[in-house]
Amino acid sequence: MSQQQLFIKTHQRGAVEITQKVNDIIVIQGHLVELCHVFVAHSSASLMITGSGSEDSDILLDVEDYLQKIVLDANPKYRHNNEDDFDMSGHIRTILTGEAKTVPIIDNKLGLGQFQGLFLYEHRAGENTRKLIITLS
Repeated sequence: MSQQQLFIKTHQRGAVEITQKVNDIIVIQGHLVELCHVFVAHSSASLMITGSGSEDSDILLDVEDYLQKIVLDANPKYRHNNEDDFDMSGHIRTILTGEAKTVPIIDNKLGLGQFQGLFLYEHRAGENTRKLIITLS
């Protein structure tokens, strides 16, 4: 088993594909591993596996449009709003989309489907640096 940290800088709300960055870590480890567990150590960012943005960027736009409709920013009913209008909505989005993914490793890379990608999903506006913990076993 091995563990690495990966830091991703985000520039706005939305999804950033991290498939290749995680695959690079798998290759560097240089030994046979069967599973990759990725955890994002933040309460306003999450992980998702969906259609790769390079195949159809509308997928990511549709996901964001949907979440904006069901999880409103600056909802006056939110009690928690310590940081900004994205604060509580970011927490709810993370709960809905999840902070961790476990993916089998096949041929020394993530065993994703042909059109799938692994994405860090930023739920806040502005620049943020997100820490991901990659565990290979």
